[in-house]
Amino acid sequence: MALVAHDGPALVQSGPAKGKPYILSFGKTQYLVPSSAIKSTAKKSNLVPSGKALGQILATKAPEKWLEYCSPECLCHVQADDSTCVYTTFTVEGHEEESRFLRFISGTIADRNFPLWKERVEKKITDGDIVLNNDRQRARFDVLNWSKAKDCPNRAQLNPELNKWTALDKEESVKSCRIEPEAKKRQLKAHGSGGGLHGAIGKHKHSAKSVQHQLLTDDVVDWELVYRMGPKGTYNIHEVGNVLRIVQYKHTDGVVDAVAESNENAEVANGGEATTNGRHAGDEEEDEDNDM
Repeated sequence: MALVAHDGPALVQSGPAKGKPYILSFGKTQYLVPSSAIKSTAKKSNLVPSGKALGQILATKAPEKWLEYCSPECLCHVQADDSTCVYTTFTVEGHEEESRFLRFISGTIADRNFPLWKERVEKKITDGDIVLNNDRQRARFDVLNWSKAKDCPNRAQLNPELNKWTALDKEESVKSCRIEPEAKKRQLKAHGSGGGLHGAIGKHKHSAKSVQHQLLTDDVVDWELVYRMGPKGTYNIHEVGNVLRIVQYKHTDGVVDAVAESNENAEVANGGEATTNGRHAGDEEEDEDNDM
């Protein structure tokens, strides 16, 4: 049977939002968590310097980035039906409402980080630095035994809608201070020596490879590419519509080998006039699907 919020919402236990209801965001809706769903509450919240820093944390799935935020004192263990999930909260100075948001800890992060924290705590217990005096402390320590496969195997996380938890109206919604990180621009990867970009020219079995350099000079309007070619007489350049096709033939000391030369003669026989450096006279008949 689904847990219903008839017993009142669970409340934040410490920090600037102390006494206010927790909020669990799911999809585009915010929900209140019933107090009966809380198996273990957090003693404190993770402090981060800004909404930008918070956005970067929440945007990453790398367990090592979450390690310091998986302290058992900052974990909240929530149950619905026979499944449980673990959440944490963040406090940002100047944004009192932020620590109300329960932030889900994924199974991957938990599987990597919880054993590390358990080892730390067990060592402190053995050394006498920590004594578990009450049920709350023991419950917080027990959260570190949580795993996705064991405790929430049938869904990604708890679904407050299915469990009929109270949904906030739009006018009641609380705005998080998190700032999403800017999308990174895709970078071209450099290979080989000298930072050159090596790319195959064409798909022909005798096509050679050239070294490609992207120039970033002040006079470049859009973009510009430069290819380091062999000696004159060893390559052809063809313009087909808005496609530029460059063919570099295999050569030794500037002399095209017989195989490559026969291919060039075949092009001439097909009605094209091959040139050593320039346009192909039969460009308009080239297949526009040819790769550069």
